[in-house]
Amino acid sequence: MVRLHVERFIRSRVVRRALALGIIALSGWALLPYVTYRIAPSAFVNAELMRVTAPFAGQLSPDLPRKGEYFQQSRVVPMVGARSPDRRHLMDLDQQLAVSTKRAELARRQLEEIAGLDRKLGERSEDYRLGMVARLSHEIGETEVEKGGCLAEARQRNDVAGRMERLVKLGISSQIRSGEAQASQEATATRCRMADERLQRLKTELGAAEKGLYLRGDANDVPYSQQQRERLVLRRQELETDELQNSSRSAQLAAEIAEERARLDRLDHYDLSLPAAHVVWSVAASPGSMVTEGQSVLDFADCQRRFIVVELPERDFEKIKAGDAATVRLIGSGEWKTGLVRQVRGSAAYADDRLLAARVPRPDPGNITVEISLPPNEAWADRNGSCDIGRLAEVRFERRADGLLRLVSSKLKWLTARLELDQSSL
Repeated sequence: MVRLHVERFIRSRVVRRALALGIIALSGWALLPYVTYRIAPSAFVNAELMRVTAPFAGQLSPDLPRKGEYFQQSRVVPMVGARSPDRRHLMDLDQQLAVSTKRAELARRQLEEIAGLDRKLGERSEDYRLGMVARLSHEIGETEVEKGGCLAEARQRNDVAGRMERLVKLGISSQIRSGEAQASQEATATRCRMADERLQRLKTELGAAEKGLYLRGDANDVPYSQQQRERLVLRRQELETDELQNSSRSAQLAAEIAEERARLDRLDHYDLSLPAAHVVWSVAASPGSMVTEGQSVLDFADCQRRFIVVELPERDFEKIKAGDAATVRLIGSGEWKTGLVRQVRGSAAYADDRLLAARVPRPDPGNITVEISLPPNEAWADRNGSCDIGRLAEVRFERRADGLLRLVSSKLKWLTARLELDQSSL
């Protein structure tokens, strides 16, 4: 009897209609996302890598970060230490500095010796000038005395000649004696004039000597000491130039040596600054091993700037623009997030040459590649120590609708969200 009632209930029109409506609603619910959204057939999470290479040859630190280690805060860790830094350039700079310093010191000592010799020559020149002035003063005195005697003798000769001339006129003396007296008078007058000219010459020489010029026949303008001082001036100029050049060179070499020492100190060890919100994606060298300069050591993935790589048909190229919103859900998660389109590339574009954590396959002919940025979320990114890189995702792009289609689409979206909420609560 119960079986009969159950059979009648199942075959009733109400139950059949309800079942048909349920199947229709289930089909509509399943097809609703494809009506209201443009759904990507394949999508996965990707991120750019930051590669760290060895700055110089050395030994890696045993405390090197391990693969999969996530850094929530930035910190500094020792990375590589130098085994035998090349100090040849530093030694060469030290040798050049020593040579330049010695040359500058030698030039300074020579300048000091030249200054001492110049003082001595200056004193000798002054002594020579004073001696010459004194000598000429004495000669002037002698000449003045000689001139005075000559003038007295000339007056006497003049008086004698006058008397002899009067005696000749009286017939007492002969004409010859008178001529001899006149000749003696003329000779004495000539000697007096010579003394006067010599006196003027000596005064001229005295005036020149007081100024440091010597007019004697055995002197060449200035004495030997003064000539040597003028040669020393030229030599001093050469030494001053040499001393200045070596001092400048020494200062330059000292700066280069300080910079080279600082560089060697930096090369003695290198500390790596680990960025925050990054995960160690790969380790290309074992901790404690030897590395060469430029060798890859670590790859960091940026968990704050992850993006979704999506392939869509080429016909959607004009419908998706940079800056458009897209809804993203990682496979296995019930949380939907909103991302922004940051790049759209066609299938004929060159392959992406960026250093990426996940391999981006070349799009098939007729497809485009769309990149969608994910919002930063540290708690979500560090869930499995890989920032979910390489994880598959579901991406939906909203279709544009007008009029009645927009209204129906909004109602269907509300119904879909309500059903998904009920399903997640169950």
